[in-house]
Amino acid sequence: MVMADIAKVAEELARAVELTMDPCLPQQQRMEAYTACERFKETSPLCVQCGLYLAQQSNLSHFVRHFGLQLMEHCVKFRWNQMSQQEKLFIKENAMKLLERGIEPQLQELVHIKDALSRVIVEMIKREWPQQWSSLLAELQNACTHGGSQTELVLFVFLRLAEDVALLQTLESHQRRRDIYQALTANMGEIFAFFRHLILEHFHAIKRLHEESQESELKMHARVVQVVLLTLTGFIEWVSINHIMANDGRLVQILCLLLEDERFQAGAVECLLQVVSRKGRVEERMPLLVLFSAEVMRSIFKAADVASSKSLDERHYHFLKRLTLVLTGLGTQLCMLWGKDDGLNVRPPHFSTYLDAILTFSRHPSLTLVYYANSLWMSFFKHEQISKDKVFRTFIPKWVECTAPKITRVSYPSSRCTNIRETGAYACLDYDSEEEFAQFFHQCRSELLQTFRQTTLVAPLVTFSYVQQWLATRIQKSMAEQGTECNSQSPTYLEWEALSQILESVLSRILVPSERPSVTSGLRLLEICLNYEPSDPLLLSTLLSCVSALFVFLSMTTAERSANLLPRVLDKIFAALVFTQPGQGKDSRSRVVKNVRMHAASLMVKIAQKYPLLLLPVFDQVYATIQGLSKDPEQLSRLERVTLQEALLLLSNHFCDYERQTRFIGEVIGSGAEEWIMLSSKAFKSPRDFMTFVGLDRPPVEPSSDDLNGQNRSHILFYVNLFLAVVKRCSWPEDPDRAARGGFVMAHTETGNPLCRNPAASHVIPLVPHFLTLLKVFNGLWTPDALSALSEGYRGAHMMLEVERSNVLGTPCSASFVDHIDVSHPRAQTPLERMQHFLTMVHDTTYHILGNMGPSLGRDFYQMEDLVPNMLMTVFSNLDVVPDYRLRPLVRSFLRPFVCSCPPVCYESVLLPILAHICPYMFSHLNDKWQYIAQLYESGGMDEENTDTQEMLEDMLNRTVTREYLDVLKVVLVGGSSEVVCNAMEQDDAECTRPNTASLQAEVVSELGTLTLRNEATCQSVTLCVLRALCWNDSTASLKAANLTGPMVRQLSSDGSLTPDVAAHIMACVLQALQLHGQHESNLGSLLALGAQLYEILRPSFPNIVEVMNQIPNCNPQELQKLDEKILSTNQKGNKVEKTKKDIFKRLTSQLIGQSVSQLFRKEVCIAELPRLEPPRRYKTPRVDETESELGICKLFKNGESV
Repeated sequence: MVMADIAKVAEELARAVELTMDPCLPQQQRMEAYTACERFKETSPLCVQCGLYLAQQSNLSHFVRHFGLQLMEHCVKFRWNQMSQQEKLFIKENAMKLLERGIEPQLQELVHIKDALSRVIVEMIKREWPQQWSSLLAELQNACTHGGSQTELVLFVFLRLAEDVALLQTLESHQRRRDIYQALTANMGEIFAFFRHLILEHFHAIKRLHEESQESELKMHARVVQVVLLTLTGFIEWVSINHIMANDGRLVQILCLLLEDERFQAGAVECLLQVVSRKGRVEERMPLLVLFSAEVMRSIFKAADVASSKSLDERHYHFLKRLTLVLTGLGTQLCMLWGKDDGLNVRPPHFSTYLDAILTFSRHPSLTLVYYANSLWMSFFKHEQISKDKVFRTFIPKWVECTAPKITRVSYPSSRCTNIRETGAYACLDYDSEEEFAQFFHQCRSELLQTFRQTTLVAPLVTFSYVQQWLATRIQKSMAEQGTECNSQSPTYLEWEALSQILESVLSRILVPSERPSVTSGLRLLEICLNYEPSDPLLLSTLLSCVSALFVFLSMTTAERSANLLPRVLDKIFAALVFTQPGQGKDSRSRVVKNVRMHAASLMVKIAQKYPLLLLPVFDQVYATIQGLSKDPEQLSRLERVTLQEALLLLSNHFCDYERQTRFIGEVIGSGAEEWIMLSSKAFKSPRDFMTFVGLDRPPVEPSSDDLNGQNRSHILFYVNLFLAVVKRCSWPEDPDRAARGGFVMAHTETGNPLCRNPAASHVIPLVPHFLTLLKVFNGLWTPDALSALSEGYRGAHMMLEVERSNVLGTPCSASFVDHIDVSHPRAQTPLERMQHFLTMVHDTTYHILGNMGPSLGRDFYQMEDLVPNMLMTVFSNLDVVPDYRLRPLVRSFLRPFVCSCPPVCYESVLLPILAHICPYMFSHLNDKWQYIAQLYESGGMDEENTDTQEMLEDMLNRTVTREYLDVLKVVLVGGSSEVVCNAMEQDDAECTRPNTASLQAEVVSELGTLTLRNEATCQSVTLCVLRALCWNDSTASLKAANLTGPMVRQLSSDGSLTPDVAAHIMACVLQALQLHGQHESNLGSLLALGAQLYEILRPSFPNIVEVMNQIPNCNPQELQKLDEKILSTNQKGNKVEKTKKDIFKRLTSQLIGQSVSQLFRKEVCIAELPRLEPPRRYKTPRVDETESELGICKLFKNGESV
């Protein structure tokens, strides 16, 4: 086609492109133009010619020129293999001509045009170099001689090539990627020399032109240096360290020099960050120690000082953050090298200067910089050699002094400020909202406190002396300021709160190191705290935290000294327990007063748990004091009473006398148990009776003091919390000898292990039927009859709490950030909110009670008379109307620990009947729910972007319940440990244990699993639920199910329980799971291993599964035959799948494996392989007997001459 025709078509294309970019046109017209452009790109044989024409026309808009280059790239990517050699040469020659001469001057040409042209050349390189384009590097180097713009383009070519081949590895052909990678590696010395030469050449030109005041030309050279630095970031991460450190680390020296120039410091610091972040062996990391030179440290210091002195600017601040990461990365390398046999055995040079630099960033107002630097200090404190280094230890007091003030809580500013000395100014640059900053501050503060704990292990005297002086000074100031009121934002309170946190962190580790502060100094500090009598409840609460931390010194001193101080400590705690302010009664106490009283009660629990032997000698006095306070109805709230009784129960565990302990427990709950039974007989007879008792069928009453039903609700809450404390806290001695002497051992197992009885069992067991009845009532509250009886004001009483809803949806909730709320003026709860909290607390706590009975009471609980029928009629009644958020506590808090703790002797009598009831229901419920949600997605009723809809909440709840129920099935089938359940009562020391993921890989079904799979009432529902979970639209649930399917099917196969139809269904479920979840790497690996396993198990007995495999699209019969031969000709090897079988199974299912949406409609790129490159062979010195030529050995001894 003649040039005129090409020009005509190109002009039409240009008009179409302009239409697509015109915002004034209707959307339909723009879409038609876009469709026409795409159709031309896909079908026209004139793509290359028109693309070249558009790219060459400087008078066209940059949109059109960019589209022209896209046309050329498209042809190279998708038509290269079908082109003739002449067409390939045409594209190559014209692309190189564009590179050399066809673009605008450097500062006029837009970056995306240069990038588009570089991608055209890179696509040709992927298909031709090095085998068929040996002159490429010479041509690129020659192009650089034509000017700065061409140099930029060449650098873009190197950068995009490195990204596709090494960094992102997006090159479609593995063989071609290896070829190009090998060619790049072979020429890397020249490439890096080229980069260094460009930087030096243009940097020197910049200096010269600056002196001559030629700013326009200077900018062109500066642009080249910036692009070189950008290109280097694509290489430094993966090339050999020898290229980076060539010429005595000349490149690193240049990068440090560029840190001092604002135009280049951003690129230079990115390169340095990649250098110090490199992984590798010790010998590969050793050259990085060149960065500890005086010149490097000087450059970093100077750059940091200049950037810090600038006005608050996002660009300068970003540079400071990256520079901090460079220093911390260098420190991480030092941790890897110091102390290694082939690494660093002595302190690096200028180590003191380096620590000074890190300390500078630890002092910075920005908490982000402090957070970055703290990670390195933590690594240093943990390092065996560095933590003992003399120079390093001189910096510990400096670090403590500059870091301690950072613990003080900081508020997110209400408006942006520009003061570079204020933390809030940097918080505005880093975070967009108060919630985001609060989350970060919580994490930052936690890690700073953790570092203080680690520092105490290294230098306990340093950390203790600091907090000792700080606390003494703070108390002196507070005594002078006595009478001043505080709120949660007062500087005095914030300092006290930070001080108490650091004091607790330091003293929590004070017993671990051999070098400890003197006990006398600690007790003196405790006396100072006891002598201080703050009148403000906020300060009193922080003072209690200090007393709690200093209590450790009572455990270190003599019994006589401890006996003198302990009563004063207890007096202080009890004084705070009854603290009140003028004009406040029991029902009118402010939130801060309630908090400090509850803090005192919780402190008793903490001390009873950590130092029971100290309190045991004064147990009678403590008990008498608590009894006296409890008798005064205007003194303690119900929650305060329960918490104090919890402390007493913890102390009673150390009586080591069964009769005494069970008698005491009877005293604690005796009257409460009787009242609970009476209350139960009246309020728990039916849902309607319960609703009347708590006021659900009556209009809400305001204020709460006038709500008579509120007293009934308070009674119920008190009793369930009391009984939970008894069940969780009461236990037998851990020492078997003490347990035997104390009368706790009631029998022995067949293997001789003692069976201990819980002293609370005889008091709690009679109450179990009433707990079950209460849960039956709660389930009945969801029946239509009960719902219709709700008063209008309590219609929303059964709804989820806002905090629970936010947790399920993963959205921020203001209640999560109570640290930033002034607790002295809280928002009053409405009657509806109080009712919501009551129903949720009682429901969940009752399930916690039942869940803890198994691990706490043991056989006494499981061997209760009529336990199973009572449970089936109560806990599992009306489940069909119970919503998922009320079903969760049943599964997570009760069912899982109930199964875990059941003794084997009770499997058949207790667990199997329970599982026979709950497993069919859970499978049916979950299966129906997944089908409903799938229909919502298919109909478009589920909007994934609107995460606050009821449908989305149901979806997330369903996922959560599914995962938690699969955890129960895992315990049933392969076993597992009982999960510790967290309770809000444990404010000071609550910890959750995560499920043991190692047991998910169990290969053998447990005894309970065998019974379950052999029982007709449980086998089908458990098996189908696990198999269906593979295919439900939740990758986490599918992964859990995949880990259970293998051992489950193996057991079913060995029992002979499988039929051909079931075997086919099993394989079909695995294949469906691959189709749905194959896009996720973790799922893909597990499912491929599982599929190969199951095929190996099932194929010998069930040939019909071959038909299932044949239904895979484009299934390769030869591959399937090969897999059959390997399986049928070899013995099975337990749960281990040979790699070859797994690889064959992967190839068989490759057409089935699911892909992410981003990959579904991606056009496939095919790159033809070129002749293999012969790797350079290392020269090997031949042996003497392999050499034919004369070696001249005989001449050495000619004529008998000696050498």
